[in-house]
Amino acid sequence: MEFNLLKFINESFMILIPVIYVLGVLLKKSRIKDEIIPWFLLLVASVLCSIIGKDIVQGIIQGVLVTGVCVLGSQLYIQTVKK
Repeated sequence: MEFNLLKFINESFMILIPVIYVLGVLLKKSRIKDEIIPWFLLLVASVLCSIIGKDIVQGIIQGVLVTGVCVLGSQLYIQTVKK
């Protein structure tokens, strides 16, 4: 059985994955506490997805998925490569 998280994300929201990732990298270099960054990214992604999709509930779901892909991908890279 194969699990592909990207198949659950609508194509119109795929562009937000690199946007949220770059925003996370920029926030990491700022003075914002690390504990707040994922929550801020989740909020931004949900708002952007709600605006793009014109549906609040679907926007929140897609925002969670987009943020999850960004944060999970970043952490997998950090934990595997930068060890």
